[in-house]
Amino acid sequence: MVNDQSHFVETAQRLNRIRLARALAILSPLKRDLLRLIPLLFHFHRVGYPGYNGPLTPSGIFNYQASESEYSACSTLGLVPPNLHLVNHPAIEGIYSMGSMASFGQNPKSDVDLWLVHDRLLSPNECRLLEEKSALISQWFEQYGLEVNIYLVHPEQFIKSSDSDEEFQTSIGLEHSGSAQHWLLLEEFYRSQICLAGKTVAWWPDAKRSEELLFLGDVSQIPASEYFGASLWQLYKGLNKPHKALLKVLLLEAYASQYPNTCLVSGKVWQRTMEGDFSAENDAYFLLYESIESYLLAQDDLRRLDIVRRCFYLKCGLRLSEKNQAKDWRYHKLSMLVENWKWSNSLLQTLDHCEDWHCGQLQWFNEQLNELMLGSYQTLLQFASTQKLSKSLKLSELGLLTRKLHTYFSSDIQQIISLNRLWSDSVCEADLTIIYSKNSQEYCLYRCKPAPRNFIGQRAVYRSKSKAKLMAWACLNGVANDATAWYEFSEGKRKSSSLSKASKRLVTFFEHADLRVSKMDFCQPWRYKKLVFLLNFNHDPTGLWQGQEIMVDYMNANIFSLGREQKNMLESIDIICLNSWGEWHCHHYEGEFGLLDALCFITAGIRRGAGDIAIEVISCSTKLKSQFERTVGNLMQRAIRLSLQVSSSATLVYPLKVSGIEYGLFFNSKGMVYQNLNDTKGLFQQLTKKKLLELPRPDLGNEPFSKVPEVIQDFAARGAIQYFLRQNEQELDVFILNESNELDHYQQSGIDIDELVSKVSHHHAFEEFKASQQRFNLPQFFRLIRVDGRLRALPFGVSVDEVDFEF
Repeated sequence: MVNDQSHFVETAQRLNRIRLARALAILSPLKRDLLRLIPLLFHFHRVGYPGYNGPLTPSGIFNYQASESEYSACSTLGLVPPNLHLVNHPAIEGIYSMGSMASFGQNPKSDVDLWLVHDRLLSPNECRLLEEKSALISQWFEQYGLEVNIYLVHPEQFIKSSDSDEEFQTSIGLEHSGSAQHWLLLEEFYRSQICLAGKTVAWWPDAKRSEELLFLGDVSQIPASEYFGASLWQLYKGLNKPHKALLKVLLLEAYASQYPNTCLVSGKVWQRTMEGDFSAENDAYFLLYESIESYLLAQDDLRRLDIVRRCFYLKCGLRLSEKNQAKDWRYHKLSMLVENWKWSNSLLQTLDHCEDWHCGQLQWFNEQLNELMLGSYQTLLQFASTQKLSKSLKLSELGLLTRKLHTYFSSDIQQIISLNRLWSDSVCEADLTIIYSKNSQEYCLYRCKPAPRNFIGQRAVYRSKSKAKLMAWACLNGVANDATAWYEFSEGKRKSSSLSKASKRLVTFFEHADLRVSKMDFCQPWRYKKLVFLLNFNHDPTGLWQGQEIMVDYMNANIFSLGREQKNMLESIDIICLNSWGEWHCHHYEGEFGLLDALCFITAGIRRGAGDIAIEVISCSTKLKSQFERTVGNLMQRAIRLSLQVSSSATLVYPLKVSGIEYGLFFNSKGMVYQNLNDTKGLFQQLTKKKLLELPRPDLGNEPFSKVPEVIQDFAARGAIQYFLRQNEQELDVFILNESNELDHYQQSGIDIDELVSKVSHHHAFEEFKASQQRFNLPQFFRLIRVDGRLRALPFGVSVDEVDFEF
């Protein structure tokens, strides 16, 4: 047994040396030196070194000795070589890279993910100092173009039971999966890790703990309940790198299809290593692809396999069609694969020039990736639905992940989905043409001037029922800039100056948009951050108007009820809005009540925005441009002020004349409604004198909102399911608002808040998903508690110190 153990250690160390050599071979000389410095900077903690943050930070790595190449790296980077010294009690058991490094998946743009496994006896304050030092070292690497992500890992965080591992978990963030995956994360570490310094990882089957080895846990039996959280995490990662995430989520699908006798990639790597295979075929990333390929071939799913092969090739970063491509250790194997796949030269060149893809190619590829990822998620959801949610998965993090995914995979046709540029440096077009298709009744966007010959072989890069949404998509995603010429191809071809001017204004507006979203934003109802109003974009009655604009200003005339005919000159209004969840939406209103309906629509989100809303008004009309922008801008600012002034006990009324009819705009704590005032002469006469009235709130009778706490009214947001929970001595008060703000209220005994949240989350994650078209729309949960005598709604499960973290 001892001999076997020694053989396992020697074999693992040999594989480690080969992997490290492969990693260095792919890197540039400067990045090789930077990689060599990582252990040295954590072993020697001294003034003048990157990451130094005071004398109390723990240092020292188990059995570490600096090599000549590491001393040479110090000289290259201008660091004083350290003096030799012994560390009696090293604070770090080892530093390990994981992920794509030294694999087929490593490309020039790959980042470096490091696990820093610290001594189990370090105090929370010492761990905090190590985290600070890690962040400083990562910042230092950034100036050299190397992205390094360093994660502190407790040596027992995977081994401890789910009831006691809370103290070891790192909160979910942009780069850390938090509680979303546990054993599956360790399996990925085992199959891809490289020991840069410290203890050899005991990752082989039936490995045991030892003082000389690092054993983090046994991954042979990964629980089925973990696949759900892991698939959510991969979809979340796919928002930025979908080609990489698709491979990961399909591997999960392949794993699930073999459950409970899953053949893990880490097991395949070890088996081949023990057989003496240290070739390019015994590579974690290649075996990941091979596992997916075997699974899809067994299903005869050649369409998905074709996309998977493209993703794998793009992840490698080699360009086989270029003659000067460096022929590293992966080159010949990848060449053989491409030859077996029978790819055409044109496809190979298209993939090799992915930095030059235009928006149409990106849009198509994004659609394929999203469709495949959602299909895999559906399969994994069905697999996991027979299981309970993993005990280690924090329900607050489940809510964060699903809310973030909902903002991207929403089925809301009004939402403007961002285009993932993937590798493209620029997607800007010099000319864009809009064509209205009578067959499909939608607007189509083309990347050319409106000459008929230009459309031969062209595919529309974007389609929408809304012309404003089409333009907003182009401006938001950089397809249009301030130099782009816009054309509209309808009855005749013409350059549209109004389209080009509106586009320039939108581009400027989008450039200054703050798209950061914090954890607290996702835990609260959405609110507006920015609003753009496009006036007369679809229909423009001012072109036929014979009046003089100067007289409109001179007489202070009402452009919503102009002239003897009292004609409303605002025929269409489009609202482009950014909310606090990072979602862009576009809503269209037209006709006599278009302006009034638009006001009704935005007031609820305005009230939650607390006045901190950027507003832009863009008139696309031929005449009365300045009058429209000034009048509508003033009206919207007034709507914001009135929305913030109202209380639950009063209603504010403001008069507005539209098409010859005087309407009252009634603002209350729920939003705004409008009413024809011609039938209420008393109210009309008062408004004529005062311009604004405050009315006591009428008796609401049986209206549900009359019986609920005011804080719930303030939090109500359409499109979200919200649970407000109040724990009394004997029972739990439960208020529920559905997506349409319809209220339900009940009291339940014999259950606490945590148990209720768990049951409801499980129901919505699995049972409700099958019947609903709204993917990932899990409820938001709030605790109703009194703070300083006032009832407040606090988001469930988010600590105070992480509410502002970007997510």
